[in-house]
Amino acid sequence: MLFAFGSFAQNNQNGIITVEGKSSVKLAPEEISFTVNFSVKDENYKQCAEMSVEKIDKIKKLFIKNGIDEELIKTNSFAIHEVQKYDPQLRQPVFEGYEANIPVTIRTQKDYEKNDKIFELIKDNLQSNFNLNFALSEEQMEMVKEKLIQLAVEDAKQKATVIAQSADVQLGKIKSIQYGEPRMIGTFNTNMELMNAEILPMTRNAKADITSVLSPNEIEMRTNIVIAWEI
Repeated sequence: MLFAFGSFAQNNQNGIITVEGKSSVKLAPEEISFTVNFSVKDENYKQCAEMSVEKIDKIKKLFIKNGIDEELIKTNSFAIHEVQKYDPQLRQPVFEGYEANIPVTIRTQKDYEKNDKIFELIKDNLQSNFNLNFALSEEQMEMVKEKLIQLAVEDAKQKATVIAQSADVQLGKIKSIQYGEPRMIGTFNTNMELMNAEILPMTRNAKADITSVLSPNEIEMRTNIVIAWEI
């Protein structure tokens, strides 16, 4: 009798419908980053480090002198490594010195009135390659999160309603909700993280005015939410 009672209780448990809701929103990036990539070399480690610091200071002063806001100028990283060169006579790598690699970034908004000036200063004064990086601002990311969640929930509800009607059952209370953080669908990688962005490489010999390239592709943000209902 106990076995029969247990089987009856299991067979009368409520069923569950589990549905994944998806959402997608496209946004035009508002943030722009000009990143100058430069390096210095020297046989002496200390001298290489000092030269790199002097180079950073020189670049910062160039922009500040020309009216670029100092708080926008950032040094992303600082790395010094040993350089070796293969010697065909010795048939092995030999020490050649040290090299410091330092990217300096100026992060602005698309409507910053001095973007053209930044472009001109880099192009005309710095013998370095650089990147123009378009990204979503923090305000855009916060704004889109709420909208993505709302759209994903609506999508899940719609799917669950259609399934329940087709199966001739009634949706009950929600049993669980699982939420996925928003992700950016980038040009080069369909699974890029949110803070990544589309990169447009530029050289110091570029002749185009910056205003002609400030039309980046929209960035598509996606998220998903899994909701389970009792039936």
